[in-house]
Amino acid sequence: MSKYRMSASIDGNNFFWIVIDKEKLIKNPTEEDLKGAKLRSYNKTNICPICRKEKKITDKSILYPKNARQIKETEEWVCKDHYGKDYQKNNPNSQHNLLKLLRDRRTGNLKDSYLIFADNCEELTCEVFGVDNLNEKNDNYLSPIDHSRHPELGTIDTKGRRFSRNFGANGGWDVVYRITEYERQYDNAIIWCANENGDIIERGYIVPKKEIDKRRAIKIYKDTIRLSWVEEYRIKDKKILENVNKIWKEILARNKK
Repeated sequence: MSKYRMSASIDGNNFFWIVIDKEKLIKNPTEEDLKGAKLRSYNKTNICPICRKEKKITDKSILYPKNARQIKETEEWVCKDHYGKDYQKNNPNSQHNLLKLLRDRRTGNLKDSYLIFADNCEELTCEVFGVDNLNEKNDNYLSPIDHSRHPELGTIDTKGRRFSRNFGANGGWDVVYRITEYERQYDNAIIWCANENGDIIERGYIVPKKEIDKRRAIKIYKDTIRLSWVEEYRIKDKKILENVNKIWKEILARNKK
């Protein structure tokens, strides 16, 4: 069946109706269209409750399988945009609530393994390059971005990625940079690539911001045959990497819950 871009067409009960007739999309089906349609050819799809509350209903508000996300704490279904943005940050029952995140970082009580890993990587960066953690110094726990300065690296921003077994034939790492990161003020990003268990740093990269600004993501391959452009910025000194892992083990032991 052909793919179509859907436009919101809502009835009195806030449901969006579509009918597919011989691969042709009928955006505003009549009652006759609905009666004549086969069961598999039409959908009654709900609208994101947050979009409806804010009165900002678009085609992105429609809760079809690829766009619907369920909040675990409340079991409520919302659109993908609100799941990843406003809802999670402002919902008091979400583990990603901004006030909770600020509190948990201050008290060292984070539960999210991804956030714990990212914070450990930030700590690793500061210790490896001998700079102060300005987030801790300035009580900037809400959005940890290391703006410490290094004599040779200028302002550095730390990144951390675990091993991804689903990336390529032999795995690798996929570092995604979102639009907000293009606006950050730093000279170089430090990327730490850990193994699947997160207990060993397999690789490290010092990537200039000008290279990051050209891309939305960085793909790092484990397969040496498929090396990417980023290999130019890889930390290749084995002694440095040994020291990185020595510090990493100390950080993991120190922060072990």
